[in-house]
Amino acid sequence: MVLGLSACTPVEEDPGGDEEAASTEPSDSPSGKPAPDTFTGTAWRVMAEDGARYVTMLDEDGTYRDLRNGDPWQEGDWTYADGPGGKQLCLKPDHEDGLERCWQPGRMKGDTMIATGPGERRIELTRVEYTVPEVQEEGEETE
Repeated sequence: MVLGLSACTPVEEDPGGDEEAASTEPSDSPSGKPAPDTFTGTAWRVMAEDGARYVTMLDEDGTYRDLRNGDPWQEGDWTYADGPGGKQLCLKPDHEDGLERCWQPGRMKGDTMIATGPGERRIELTRVEYTVPEVQEEGEETE
């Protein structure tokens, strides 16, 4: 969400009387659909406290790509497997000191869900259009 998921704005437990926030914030209520059985081929957007938008794309080969405001930001490996509290989406960035962070997805409400991560931090994820990674032809230079 490390991943764009880790840089997002936590969901406030008490919207402080802001009626609009209260009406648009998804809930973990049982009335929502369960989280996806698989996250392969999905993309999720989160908003950071500084206003930056992160999109994390979870590719079939077990890698992920993060975009920050539309620009490449970070890559790494992801898994979705049983953890101490149920299924967890875990992301480990490629860089040397990258720490794996795991998030437990909540129930879906429309295209959004709340995920709970380290220290009981809660974030709002919005499902967005997934794009397949570009395949670089042999001999082609990268920018």
